[in-house]
Amino acid sequence: MIVITGASDGLGLEVAKLYKAAGKTVVNVSRHESKYADVNLLHDLRKGSEITAAANEIMALKEPLEVLINCAGVYTNEPLGQITEEEIKRNMATHVKAPILLVSTMIDRIKRDGTDVANVVSAVATKANPNEAVYGASKWALRGFTQNLQLELKDTSCRVIGFYPGGFGTDLFLKATGKDVDREKFMRAADVALCLKQLLDLPRNIEISEIILNRKNPK
Repeated sequence: MIVITGASDGLGLEVAKLYKAAGKTVVNVSRHESKYADVNLLHDLRKGSEITAAANEIMALKEPLEVLINCAGVYTNEPLGQITEEEIKRNMATHVKAPILLVSTMIDRIKRDGTDVANVVSAVATKANPNEAVYGASKWALRGFTQNLQLELKDTSCRVIGFYPGGFGTDLFLKATGKDVDREKFMRAADVALCLKQLLDLPRNIEISEIILNRKNPK
C-alpha cells in the first residue's frame, strides 16, 4: 500500500491518482477525503495526538507498507515585522512535527516492510526567498530530518528520498494569500507527481537521495 499525507488536494492528489491508476492501494491521511484513495484516514496533522492516531491506524492495516510520502503542506509569506506565532506553529507542525512523529511512531513497521519514505520538501530548502522566513525555515528543518532519516536507515532496505520541487501550480498560494499565481509560468502538479513516482519506481538498488526540480520557462 501507498500512504500519502495530504492526498486530498494539490500534489498529493496527483500522486494518489497515479498510484491508483497503477493498481496500488492508496491510503490518504489528511483532514479531507481523497477521491483516489482506497482508505481515507481523516486527521489533522498539526495535532500530535491525531498524528499518532493516524500512525496506529496505518499499522493496523494488513497490507505491506510499500511507500510513505510525506506530502501535506501549507504556505505563508508573511514578511519580517509581520510574522505571527500562529503561522510559525502551523508551518512547523505541518512540515516538521507531522513527518517526524509519523515516521517515528511507525519506524519498526517501516524497517520490517522495507518501506520507502519520500519527503516532499521544497526548493526553498536549498536557497532563500523573500518573505518566506517561516515557510523556508520549516522546509529547511524537514530537509534536516530527511538527511537524518537517511543515516538512520542506511543499513536497511528502505530508501529515503528528499524531493525538492520549485514552484508548481496548485491552490497552495491561493489559500494562503487570496491571490493565485500565473500557472502558465509554473510547473504542472501532474508532471511533478509523475517525476516523484518515477523515482520511487526505479530498481530498489537505486536511491535518489536528493533531487531538485527547478521550473524553466522556455523562450
